[in-house]
Amino acid sequence: MKKAFLALLLLSPAMAMAQAAPGPVAADSATTVTREFAMTGGDNFRDVGGYRTTDGRKVMWGKLYRSASVGRYTAEDQALIHALSVGSIIDLRSTRERQADKAPWMQDAGVGYWTRDYDLSAGNLGALFTKGAKIDAATMRAAMIEGYRGFPKEQAASYRMLFDRLLHSDKAVIVNCTAGKDRTGLATALVLSALGVPRETIMQDYLLSNSALDMDKLRADAGLNAATAALPADAVKPLLDVEPAYLDAAFDQIDKDYGSVESYLKRELGVDRAAIQRLRQRMLR
Repeated sequence: MKKAFLALLLLSPAMAMAQAAPGPVAADSATTVTREFAMTGGDNFRDVGGYRTTDGRKVMWGKLYRSASVGRYTAEDQALIHALSVGSIIDLRSTRERQADKAPWMQDAGVGYWTRDYDLSAGNLGALFTKGAKIDAATMRAAMIEGYRGFPKEQAASYRMLFDRLLHSDKAVIVNCTAGKDRTGLATALVLSALGVPRETIMQDYLLSNSALDMDKLRADAGLNAATAALPADAVKPLLDVEPAYLDAAFDQIDKDYGSVESYLKRELGVDRAAIQRLRQRMLR
């Protein structure tokens, strides 16, 4: 049972095999630009462009994409990546998560693939499962919130590289983790914050993962139906979904530790005010 719970905690790479809903989802009724892309082996792949900033500008399309695991992309998916002129992939998955990749195409795909070796912290969930405590929705939700509070420091090295690629590459960048919703969710939120996108809009983008991921199929593909049979559905849901309280917790921790997102960007990621201005020149119109 402990192993099953740990698989849930890590959102194993097999969970990223589910396909997105058939066909693209229009992002802007006035254009033919697509936000969400259906992929054969990937999931939760979408463009972060089109959002309006507080000063009236818009994030450019085709600059930053967010995704679930890139390790399951098929040949067709890889062709799409090249068609989108992707020049960098920032893979937030841990060493253990990447070990499930049977054909790590990213290494020789002609894109600037970057990742790092680290162990994903189990946080409160790991301790909870070890103790064998009763797990209900409130307990699971509290553990997720605590995990988000740790992301700003745990993922700082990866987030630093993401901003570096956005600042210095003329091609598109993909940022991904296993499900493309938690570590990737905060990464995207930080970039949009730096660009001056309102927090309300950032939250809307974050919550799109709830509709972009097919949770039922994710459970089946990962073989988690039997493993979670002993848990009520409402206890598993907080682990598989994203909730406003999760992202709020990460931003709240940043405010407590650094005073503001801008201060966090400067102190942890080396992105000062001048770098933010350059980023806006590159990614806004």
